[in-house]
Amino acid sequence: MSIFDQSFGQQSSNCFGLYHPSDDNASRITVTASPTHPKRLVLPHDDEALLLEKEDQQKKKEIDDLLSQAMSGLTFKEREETQEVIHGVANEIVEDASLLDTCLVQLDGHLAGIKRGNIYEMAESMSPQYVSSRAFRIMFLRAKEYDAKASAEQMIRFFELKHQLFGIEKLVKDITMDDLDEHDIECLKAGWVQVAGRDRSGRQIFVFFGSMIESSKRPKCVTRVLYFVMMRAMQQSEETQIRGNISVWYTNGDFRSKTNGKGYFENFTAAQALPQKKAAIHFCVDEMRQFVLTNVVVKVMQSKLRARLRIHFGSQTECQYQLSTYGIMPQTLPLDANGSLLLDQHLHWVHCCAMEDKFGRSVSAPEALESSIITPHQKDVIFTGGKNKNHEGNKRFYVLVHEHSQEYDSSGNDEQKRQIVSTIIDETHRIGGRFLQKQGTQSKVPWKEVPYDDVRRKVMQAFRNRRRQSHFSRQKGVGTNPTNNCVLIQGEPRPNDVIFGRVIQRNPGSELLHRLIKDHFEEYEALNRGVKIRLVETVMQIITDQGGRFLQPASEEGRWLEVPKESARERVSKYFRNHRRGPSSSSKHVR
Repeated sequence: MSIFDQSFGQQSSNCFGLYHPSDDNASRITVTASPTHPKRLVLPHDDEALLLEKEDQQKKKEIDDLLSQAMSGLTFKEREETQEVIHGVANEIVEDASLLDTCLVQLDGHLAGIKRGNIYEMAESMSPQYVSSRAFRIMFLRAKEYDAKASAEQMIRFFELKHQLFGIEKLVKDITMDDLDEHDIECLKAGWVQVAGRDRSGRQIFVFFGSMIESSKRPKCVTRVLYFVMMRAMQQSEETQIRGNISVWYTNGDFRSKTNGKGYFENFTAAQALPQKKAAIHFCVDEMRQFVLTNVVVKVMQSKLRARLRIHFGSQTECQYQLSTYGIMPQTLPLDANGSLLLDQHLHWVHCCAMEDKFGRSVSAPEALESSIITPHQKDVIFTGGKNKNHEGNKRFYVLVHEHSQEYDSSGNDEQKRQIVSTIIDETHRIGGRFLQKQGTQSKVPWKEVPYDDVRRKVMQAFRNRRRQSHFSRQKGVGTNPTNNCVLIQGEPRPNDVIFGRVIQRNPGSELLHRLIKDHFEEYEALNRGVKIRLVETVMQIITDQGGRFLQPASEEGRWLEVPKESARERVSKYFRNHRRGPSSSSKHVR
């Protein structure tokens, strides 16, 4: 069932993303048989829990209790900080070199007290340089937020896991693709775990597909692949180590667990032994039984991590909508519109890793692509000193910069600016575009992909350049009437169009906007300023997905203008603010 098929007026959700229809809505539910459990009937959402077996009902209650205890155990300040972290709007983390030095000394002290007789001591005797490497140890400190004692304990677990997966001969070396056997490579290329895109604040997203864990005939291969993917991604980016990553466990549709969550516990505990900082964990489920299977995983989580867990219940469209309110946009997930797995970007990443191993650890993933010839296409953005403004990809890039320029210039802090920049980068990647740079004349490979951090700096420079151009235009007396950017449309408005005016027109599109504002007003009020704009854009995207546009009457009677995205976003934000004064105020337009 799509989110658009639901009654927005009846819908509400708790802080973990689970929808709970009202009794009135539940009375109209259609009961169907479950294809995976023919003897068990299925009801949408929480009503399905009524038909779970007694043991499963108990498990569901345990999950609810554990999640509630995790949140209630936090202070008000900790709760506020947790919300900022999972929404990606927390303050930028700045590492202090003196703090790192102090923590490293403390880490040595804790290791000295607990290493005797275990695998860590053996690793240290085999290669003191590897075990005592500053960069290696700092990974663990960042993962545990500079808690030296917790970092020491995790280092012990890390070497135990590595010994179990790869044996004593590979204990003190970085794992490369050459260390994976043919079954591991086959499992890696299947894509059960993928390094996906980044959220709107630039944090790395890992996506896990539940049923593919169970279908593997070699469970150890799955865990070795998990180790390789996550360690490689963290070694490739210090920013991922510092800012943390996002996990999305996806068990919808074809990826639904067909047994009893086999492998979930083993792989989750293995992931916890790796030096990774979890900013948030999201479970996407479309059947209450799948929610119950998370019981074993939730139990092994530390309380602090449970508070960063969100469970999203519903169809693929519904789960993606809920994820987008946390800055995880649908285009960052390796899924097509039908819920099928996409492998192109994942296999591209695997190829990068293979080339990196071939040319040496110092070669970054984008640089490793120099082994392949890159030919620019129309969707690419080309950075060559401003000489490609007529290239189609560059034209589209500058349109995006123009649309977001006012929001960027008015942003209150650097974190909000980073989110806007990430939006532009993700939008270019979503349509298959790349950011390319021409190599020097001596290079055998004419083009290379620009690393992510460099792309972000170039996008920020584009905003600064546009600000200077706008200032120069104002000095020359060029007008800035906002209606100049409106486009005159042909014909009459469509049913799903939103029509701005002195009062919102009561057509189906405007009614949908009114319902969305009403249903999400409490969520809007609870969010910080930097996150509210995401919710506004999500609401606008729902209108757009329904074929709607944002229009206003033209000066000529009977003619209509399409409002630019930036202006429409400001007006929708105004409707949310007007809703504080009551429903009648939210339907009025402020010109």
